[in-house]
Amino acid sequence: MILSNINMDNNTTNNVQLAHQTPLFQAVYKLYVAWHVRCETIPKKDRFTIGQKTESLLLDTLTLIITAYHTKEPLRKKEILSEANTSLECAKITIRLAKDVKALEQRWYVEYESRLQEIGKQLGGWMRQTQNSPIK
Repeated sequence: MILSNINMDNNTTNNVQLAHQTPLFQAVYKLYVAWHVRCETIPKKDRFTIGQKTESLLLDTLTLIITAYHTKEPLRKKEILSEANTSLECAKITIRLAKDVKALEQRWYVEYESRLQEIGKQLGGWMRQTQNSPIK
């Protein structure tokens, strides 16, 4: 599936919500788009290291969110959500590293960190909900 062709509206047929229509997916998707645009202004020496690594981590997070959404088996879903959380934590670190090496301005760091905090809360809530669900 090509992410650029995803319809980001919340209208669904038969009241079935798809993975890419969830608030968590949309938040990570929008963060990726914002980072991708900002990445073009990062110095070349950092763009192809920290910049690309962060993009890769955010894409991994998107993929894992979709995978978890479609996974029915509770234990496997927990594992996938844990992987998504790890990718998100690594993205937080690479963005902070970009700020610390002066590849990213403080104002952009603050914006991305705020978004990452909100995404982390949403993902953490899903993880807690999954932890509390009975295993069949």
